[in-house]
Amino acid sequence: MRQTYSRVHQFLHWATVALFLVQLWTYPAIGRTHHAPHYGVPIDPFDLLLHNIHAIAGGMILLFALLRLWIRYRYPITPPTFRHPMFAALSKMVHVALYSTLILLPITGLLKMYIVSSAGPIHVLLTRALYALLIIHLIGVVIHVVLWRDGLLARMGVKLPFQR
Repeated sequence: MRQTYSRVHQFLHWATVALFLVQLWTYPAIGRTHHAPHYGVPIDPFDLLLHNIHAIAGGMILLFALLRLWIRYRYPITPPTFRHPMFAALSKMVHVALYSTLILLPITGLLKMYIVSSAGPIHVLLTRALYALLIIHLIGVVIHVVLWRDGLLARMGVKLPFQR
């Protein structure tokens, strides 16, 4: 088993982070494009562009998540060490939930856009779940980096000077 993620896996991770930021930037246009006709206002063409960027970025996130899972299965990596088994279990649960959310969000977004609009509330709920999971994930990273100083970030290609 490898000690660090492959360069491809690292790229897919950080590209997913970048695409998440694109999603944050473009999501306000989704509401505007859906609500404008109800208010008798024409849809802004730039909002339509942002809407399309949001959909494409979501599709890329789905593809990247599936690729990352395949890479993890095909080329396993040694799990990080934890101070207590409870942290290992929590880490595993958060990662399973993150991957599940990253897969389900684009699917529900696609359903909402083209097939069944009632998928919209599920998409919103999953978005809120993703925010919570990302906060938990980042807290875990901070614990590894600041308290345990165990070099966890190096596994994702980030080498800090004070890490072991």
